[in-house]
Amino acid sequence: MIQNLLQIRDRLSAYTPVPIARFATDSGNSPQEESVKQKVRQYWADERISNAQRLRGFDLDISGFDPKNTTNREIRQIAGVLADMGNVDHDTAGWLGGIDLEFDAQGKEINLDKPVDAYAYFDSQLKALNKYIDEGNEFAKHTLVKLKTSITVMMALEERANQNSRMSLVSVRV
Repeated sequence: MIQNLLQIRDRLSAYTPVPIARFATDSGNSPQEESVKQKVRQYWADERISNAQRLRGFDLDISGFDPKNTTNREIRQIAGVLADMGNVDHDTAGWLGGIDLEFDAQGKEINLDKPVDAYAYFDSQLKALNKYIDEGNEFAKHTLVKLKTSITVMMALEERANQNSRMSLVSVRV
């Protein structure tokens, strides 16, 4: 996990915004770790940065990837690559790879290849979190920030997948 945070710190070294408090969460990490995670969340929310820039260096062919019809296994593979490259932290990768998980009686994850609709799942989580936020739950506020980061990453991946699909239809010969 520390290696991931070091990669993120190096990757985002040129990104030097004034930290915005709403991206800070109380996760129990050290202040240094939390500042890197806060920077990641702020980076993914920064509308001045294109999805192409956010996914810079991500060369995995995800043409055909559809967040509305995917599997946890597929998302986990993609999220793992993003985390390994320092595009996201492990918390975000975990959110992405935990969409609508099912468990057996022993607590083991099952049905990782079952189709899931990531956006429908995110919508249900947003509704639940907003209910808790309305009740004054601080933990829900912190969770909402992390969920929104995951949604932004998923939208960037969908955009990349659609670009790859269009690009692969063109064959240029010299």
